[in-house]
Amino acid sequence: MDYKLTPSFGRRKARKLRDQSQRAYTDLLPLVKIDHPKKPFETDFPEVWLEIGFGGGEHMLTQLAQNHSIAMIGCEPFMNGVAKFLTHLSPEDYHRVKIWHEDVRYLLDEIPSPYFQRAFILFPDPWPKQRHHRRRLITKEFMEKLWPTLSEGALLHIASDDASYVEHIQDVLYSYPNLILCEGPPSADPLTWSPHPKGWPETRYEQKALASGKKCAYMIFQKKENLS
Repeated sequence: MDYKLTPSFGRRKARKLRDQSQRAYTDLLPLVKIDHPKKPFETDFPEVWLEIGFGGGEHMLTQLAQNHSIAMIGCEPFMNGVAKFLTHLSPEDYHRVKIWHEDVRYLLDEIPSPYFQRAFILFPDPWPKQRHHRRRLITKEFMEKLWPTLSEGALLHIASDDASYVEHIQDVLYSYPNLILCEGPPSADPLTWSPHPKGWPETRYEQKALASGKKCAYMIFQKKENLS
């Protein structure tokens, strides 16, 4: 990390952690934190999935429970979210979970390419104010870092409840070279957004958005081979 990026996230910490959360953060994070980005896991797994900005970890925990053979790397700079995830992580899964507690773009610079068979970016901060748009994570520059780390045929899952950000994502990804749109709305108009897909675990943020009457856009892309 010999250079500094414009953060795509806000706070690193909110309220003081409760005793249980603080113990989990202090005792468990060293067991699952990535120390060597070039070889995150000591053993090999059939597939390694990536979740960027996992919040409290609800989605990641569900994926681990439903897919027993895969390993997952979760990226989350927010201390409270990491602590919450660790309090619910089963000891049986310690060996197949790694956490990157910094900006994901630094990890993507170091991880072997290709490495991931699936990636999730669920409800990233939309930075709705015009002056903050430069802090949005999903950009062409970000894709230049993520793209090489995805295996051929890898799936990229993205979700957002912000129409402005959905439009931005569509501008960046709908025409991105060698990226197939498998599922996604035709426009940024929420009236064109489909209901929650079956088999797509909800995040806590998503549940709040739906409960408040918002609609959510769900997109799945697949990496295809570059034949050029």
